[in-house]
Amino acid sequence: MSMLFRLRPDSGRSLIIRTTRLLICGALLSLSGLIQAADRDPVTLTLAEAFARVLSDNPELAMYPYDIRAAEARALQAGFRPNPQVSLDVENIAGNGEFSGTDAMETTLALSQVIEMGGKRPLRRDVGQWRRQTVERDYELARLDALSAAASRYLEVAQTQRLLAFARQVVDFTSTAEKVAQRRFDAGSASRAELSRARTDLMQAKLAVSNLTVRLGNAKRRLASLWGETSADFGDVEAELFALAPTPEFASVQRQLEQAPQLQRFMTLERLRKAELDLAIARGRQDIEVGAGIRRVEGTGDTGVVFSFSMPLGVSNRNQGNITAARENLTKLDLEKKTTRVKVFTELRNAFAQLEQARERVTLLREQILPEAQQALTLVQEGYGDGRFSYLELVEARRQLLSFETEAVAAATDFHQTLITLETLTGQPLTGERQSLYPTDTANDFRSQLRLPTLDSIDDEGSLSPQDESQ
Repeated sequence: MSMLFRLRPDSGRSLIIRTTRLLICGALLSLSGLIQAADRDPVTLTLAEAFARVLSDNPELAMYPYDIRAAEARALQAGFRPNPQVSLDVENIAGNGEFSGTDAMETTLALSQVIEMGGKRPLRRDVGQWRRQTVERDYELARLDALSAAASRYLEVAQTQRLLAFARQVVDFTSTAEKVAQRRFDAGSASRAELSRARTDLMQAKLAVSNLTVRLGNAKRRLASLWGETSADFGDVEAELFALAPTPEFASVQRQLEQAPQLQRFMTLERLRKAELDLAIARGRQDIEVGAGIRRVEGTGDTGVVFSFSMPLGVSNRNQGNITAARENLTKLDLEKKTTRVKVFTELRNAFAQLEQARERVTLLREQILPEAQQALTLVQEGYGDGRFSYLELVEARRQLLSFETEAVAAATDFHQTLITLETLTGQPLTGERQSLYPTDTANDFRSQLRLPTLDSIDDEGSLSPQDESQ
């Protein structure tokens, strides 16, 4: 039976009106949410926050707890004893003569147990425990690598962020210079080539800003990918590239290298290889099996107790191949440890020398080269307003300042990256707390010192000198 509901025209109209109102209200709420999200400024990310997000949400690190629990389960499995066995033997049944039928049947019910010789069970348990600790060592190295990658990518964002800020200053400078060149050209004191050069410089400066903007977005996404995000949910990073931490003593760093995670891992692997060798030797010993049971003879109705003992004949050690392989693995591990030690110590010495060289570059650029280049640009700018310097000389002075600024940022970045490499090798911070990328009150704000001079002094048309007008 079917039922048909019919709505009255007025009820259908009211339903449509109510539905329309609900849709409009929902759209307004969604729009207000989008507007609030757009007005909300992206948060500034600190290095400590980046480390915390990597440790909690890194996809690769998230797999290690499962590996550790699996290794614990295998270690638990290795400690189990062999289960006892129950056997039932029936003899003298379904034969002929006096053994026909079940009158002469003998039934034996026995319980037997394999006894492992050579301490196989505790050795298996030791191997399982050392394998679990090896997985934990691998997790420590993976965590250290993830933090090192986070620091490096954080540093990349800070470097690009700094270059982009300076590139925008260059756009402002070249825009003002292009306006001045246009007024000169209109007044007849500048050639068409000078005006074209000024316009080309402005377009090139805008193109540099566009390239650095894309590069900054890519660097942020690479950093966010370390905690499993495909887009960056933060704005700028909080960093001061020119706040250089004091360089530690090489002797202290060399002593700390003995506790490096890479070398500590070999200690765990060495104990694992020795445990595997001991287990291989123990497995070469034959196990014995003992048992006891009850036998019943149907013909007489008597019962008796039976005992059993069995052991394989040790004609030859059937595990000698595994023993030899375990010994070779232990010897190979010793060579790998020596090779890794030489490699790590070489990287340490090279990184320490590079750290000192990067500090010297930053100091020389900040204290001597950049102040001179900035003063030269200021003088050329003033002379350009008076007609004593050409536009090409102004461009060359500005180019030198840009080149030295870029080199200073690169040198500071090299310093921090080298310090990250040293901390990765030793597995611990070398400067007390890891604050070399944070802005501090005592750190000199280098960004305020490296601003391009403005062209306000030649911004007015009335500032053209008689010499300019004569040109």
